[in-house]
Amino acid sequence: MLSAILSVALLLGTLTAIPSVMMAIRDQLYSIVLIDSFAIGWLLVIWRWRALSFTARSWHFLLVVYSVGVFFLFKVGPVSQIYLMAVPVLAALLLGLRPAIFVLILNAITLIAIGYSFNIDLQFDRYHDRPFLRWIIITLNFTFISSVITVSCAVLLRRLEESLRKQVEISLSLQEEQKSLREANEELRLISAAVDNLNDMVMITDNNLRDSGPHIVFVNKAFETTTGYSRAEALGKTLEMLYGKNSDSLEIHRMRSAMASQDPIRSEILGYTKSDEEFWLEVDIQPINNQDGLCTHYVAIERDITDRKKAELDIYRLAFFDVLTGLPNRRLLRDRMSVQLANAQRTGHFSAVLFIDLDHFKTINDARGHATGDILLIEVARRLSDVLREVDTVARIGGDEFVVLIDSLDSHIEVAGKLALKVAEKVRQALSLEFVIHGQVYSSSCSIGVSLMPKPGQSADDLLRESDTAMYRAKSAGRNQIAFFEGNMQTEVEHRLTLERDLTKALELNELQMVMQAQVNDAGVAVGAELLMRWHHKGRGMVSPAVFIPLAEESGLIVKMGDWVLQEACRILKQLQSAGHYFSLSINVSPKQFRQKDFVDKVTATLATQGVDGNYLIFEVTEGLFIDNLQETIARMSKLSDLGIRFSIDDFGTGYSSLNYLKRLPLYELKIDKSFVQDIPGDANDTAIVGSILSMARQFGLKVVAEGVETVEQANYLIANDCDSMQGFLYSRPIAPELWISQHAQEQTATGV
Repeated sequence: MLSAILSVALLLGTLTAIPSVMMAIRDQLYSIVLIDSFAIGWLLVIWRWRALSFTARSWHFLLVVYSVGVFFLFKVGPVSQIYLMAVPVLAALLLGLRPAIFVLILNAITLIAIGYSFNIDLQFDRYHDRPFLRWIIITLNFTFISSVITVSCAVLLRRLEESLRKQVEISLSLQEEQKSLREANEELRLISAAVDNLNDMVMITDNNLRDSGPHIVFVNKAFETTTGYSRAEALGKTLEMLYGKNSDSLEIHRMRSAMASQDPIRSEILGYTKSDEEFWLEVDIQPINNQDGLCTHYVAIERDITDRKKAELDIYRLAFFDVLTGLPNRRLLRDRMSVQLANAQRTGHFSAVLFIDLDHFKTINDARGHATGDILLIEVARRLSDVLREVDTVARIGGDEFVVLIDSLDSHIEVAGKLALKVAEKVRQALSLEFVIHGQVYSSSCSIGVSLMPKPGQSADDLLRESDTAMYRAKSAGRNQIAFFEGNMQTEVEHRLTLERDLTKALELNELQMVMQAQVNDAGVAVGAELLMRWHHKGRGMVSPAVFIPLAEESGLIVKMGDWVLQEACRILKQLQSAGHYFSLSINVSPKQFRQKDFVDKVTATLATQGVDGNYLIFEVTEGLFIDNLQETIARMSKLSDLGIRFSIDDFGTGYSSLNYLKRLPLYELKIDKSFVQDIPGDANDTAIVGSILSMARQFGLKVVAEGVETVEQANYLIANDCDSMQGFLYSRPIAPELWISQHAQEQTATGV
């Protein structure tokens, strides 16, 4: 600023001094020429002498102006006051208020001292007689005006200085903020670039947990690459866009709960891409809070851990599963057996272990090679898995040895043993079926050892040892056998297996026969008959139907036996009609037989081959037939009804009694079970039940047959209540049809009929 003022002063002073010097030379005022030249030279020296300090140069400049003013005070008069007035103003401008006040005082002293002492004429015409007063007035006025101008300039300059200082501070602050902003923008750019190029997926959501929120506000490139969703498709959607049918709903709920409580959470969950491909995600979710501590967003870092999960699964499978069949191996089996053993000891429910060894597997392996043997083992594993429940465990512990762990059979050991035997038999039959491998048929069988748990002090190793011992007992018994480790159960198993083998041969040995029990009306005249199966074993004698019928049901022999019964019914029906007895015959049809796909075709073919009218046949079925697939059952019954065959509900009231099927099925009659008949009319409850059945049958237009009628009182009650027909020892015991025909022929001869 000083340099600028000096430059202007030097320029203007030179321009002013030139005419002044020329006029002074003309008027021979050489002192003016000298002072102007001296002042211009002095200014030039100050302007050029930059080595001096600012303060020194400023005082020199003020001294030049002051000197010129004092000189002009002598030579010119009033003009000098202009120069003297400029000195304090310049002092205020350059040096501040305090030096300016000093100069004001100096100017006042100069005016009084020089003006009064030298009686300088300032063209102030008053008080010539009082010169001191005259100069006091001049000095006061000059000093007042100078002070006002000087102070005004000083204050103005001070304010300007403060304003400039503030502007400088603001400018510096803005520069700092701009620098910080540039640094922040650069940092943000780097962070954005880093986040966008991370291999991990990054999602940022808002904090709106309503409407299935929060909603996505940012995703990076890794998200687009991994999921197949573009950024535009993802924005505004919720995190659920990555979940699907196999995603763990409990884990999703846990994550949402953590977000609702603004807690960080880590999770592993199955996700889905846009093309519905599954992949595993490791998710880290963190809440983002503002400066007030309020959650405004959530950031989710997600990693594709599908390869890691596959590796973990592979390691797990290698450690706990058989590589060939995919079944649990010995290690996993022992773990599950230990858990099941502890559970059985706690609950008191018995479970079972089946040790299965294939018979003659080595022969197939040696003859056809290991590839064929491996396929056979895989097929065995599949069949075992198919015949068992999901809660049961099937394991391969090596070679051709398999172990089945059957969970929670029953709390009574005898019942549990029977159930275990039933499962073992189902397994034995499944593995006895032929195997077809590469077009070749292979026959196989298995030996099964069974051990029950829990026993006192029993361990998983004990269970394997016991069932293994039982399996070798089955091998020693001739293979394709079932053996229990428990001795008392083994006796029952051997008895049952022997009985089953004998029942299989019974048809071939003509040990099965049909007997007939008449159904009579209120007059005692036969209006129908039921055919009943009997088994006369050559070694055991008569075997009760209560023993061999359930065995036939469990083993599947009931289907073959049912076909034989139908053939026998047609033969007996023709025999009766030849003897002049035209009434219907009832035969029992098991649910397993009825549900055979070709059952209707077999019945149709048999009736046609035998030349029998279906109107004389009644199929007795139990209520259990109507529990499953009722529509299919109705359709099949309707086809049989078209052949003239009628249907009777056997043991009505003891099972699945429902008015629904009574009105929907093509039924002909109901058979009241003998358990209700035996105590009538003495027992009020049974009497009420029988009466209700009779009344209901009339409402539905159905015939009623009462089984087990053995006393006159029972018969009288039934006749009094309009029972259509009765069956029992009171009228007829089950006898061979030929004998029944013979007896009735003799009765007719004796009465002359």
